[in-house]
Amino acid sequence: MKRYSGFCLCILLFFLTVPGGRVHAVPATAAPPLPAGTPDSVDVARALGRRFADVVEKVSAAVVVITVTRSASGVEGGAGPGDESGDPNEYYRRNPRKPGPMPYDPGEGQGSGFIVRSDGYIFTNNHVIQGAESLKVRLKDGRIFDAQVVGTPDDKTDVAVIRIKAQNLPVVEMGNSETIRPGEWTIAIGAPFNLDYSVTVGVLSGKVRDRLGATIYEEYLQTQATINPGNSGGPLLDIDGRVIGVNTLIRTRQGFNFYNANVGFAIPINLAQKIGQLLMTKGKIERPWLGIDIEDLAECRDRSQIGAVGVEKGVVVRGIRPDTPAYDSGLKPADVITAIDGVAVGAPRELQKQVLKKKIGQQVNLTIIRRGRSMVVAMTTGLQPSMQQMAGMPHMRQPNLSSNSFGMTVQPLTRELSEQLGFGEKQGVLVTDVDEGAAAAQSGVQPGMIIIEVDGRKVTSGQALKEALGQADPKKGALMIVSRDRFRTYIFFRPMSEGRGGQRP
Repeated sequence: MKRYSGFCLCILLFFLTVPGGRVHAVPATAAPPLPAGTPDSVDVARALGRRFADVVEKVSAAVVVITVTRSASGVEGGAGPGDESGDPNEYYRRNPRKPGPMPYDPGEGQGSGFIVRSDGYIFTNNHVIQGAESLKVRLKDGRIFDAQVVGTPDDKTDVAVIRIKAQNLPVVEMGNSETIRPGEWTIAIGAPFNLDYSVTVGVLSGKVRDRLGATIYEEYLQTQATINPGNSGGPLLDIDGRVIGVNTLIRTRQGFNFYNANVGFAIPINLAQKIGQLLMTKGKIERPWLGIDIEDLAECRDRSQIGAVGVEKGVVVRGIRPDTPAYDSGLKPADVITAIDGVAVGAPRELQKQVLKKKIGQQVNLTIIRRGRSMVVAMTTGLQPSMQQMAGMPHMRQPNLSSNSFGMTVQPLTRELSEQLGFGEKQGVLVTDVDEGAAAAQSGVQPGMIIIEVDGRKVTSGQALKEALGQADPKKGALMIVSRDRFRTYIFFRPMSEGRGGQRP
């Protein structure tokens, strides 16, 4: 009987038992009649389909297919996501702008673009045309043109402009990426896998998507309209056929098919237009910068140690790059920036936006929290280098924060030694040796590193370092400002009693 209990329960939901054992069906509630003139659902579907088709017919004439010829050595293969680390995001950190033009032979790739001016100016992605020896542009009517890159493409937003020698070309209509809302229809047109003018439809899944590791400045639109390699640089449209974004990036998870994951991203057209206009008029993009590596305070694992307890929002200075505005200012690693010129900043993207509003060479005042104290640091913005130049700069190293004893040999950093070895620092102690397995090694201290401060105290000798570390709280550790390859950052050093051996400061 137990096996039929669920079935009997279902029967009781549909029938009513009355005295005398007679069972009657409960009358079904009739659906309310539709208002007069309401279109049939099939008519609605037909109308929507016709709307999509009208948009595609209207816009396709202004969409182009870009064929890129590169040297064999400059073409990346089409690897899938993930690697031996098992981290599904590692692929995108190593190949940050996928989908790019997927090469079908050693020297050729394909992408998309759209015409923004009738005299031949076309928007696309930087990664589509990067490293190209030649560019061919094919129009919907079959005409093929040689194309030239306009100015210096912007590798920090992945926007590029190319031009063909033609006149009276059809152009796209620009939309507004600020006003479109998640849930509205989106349409993508492009050339995935050599399938020219492929159309996909979906909804806008989200806005202001960042932290994808694709570019420095990220505010992507997320779309459900499927995009694939070859769609890059093509338009993302609203239901009125206006461009709201430049299709740029896809993302999936390890173990899923790399393509058709329905998680696509587009550069907002409002941003792309600003960059494109500058490329067409000035030929390059110049931005102000401070020269710091930053992270969100909410994600900082060292929050209590850097004296930020009670601070709700802010941006942590993880490191300072050499020969930058911040390097020559009073700013230090582990400072927490809470405002710039009086405007509160609670996340890295907010700080970036505020800095970008400044002029190159303009003085700015940063409100910071340093070891629990609020203060203001002034500096003058500089010209931001290209990503290639930035890649050549020393970068932050993430140390292991556990430690148990000293275990290092140091010597005072003299001006002569600093100049001879090109350290750049004027004072501190140079680490010449680190005992394997000791606190110094486990904390991330390495030979060649310069220790500048310990818990806010400048150190200029081995004795000064020993005293500073000896006064540190064994549980909390000492906040150590260090420099390696002229890149300043911070680590935490947790010394124990001198009886454990290994200390040689």
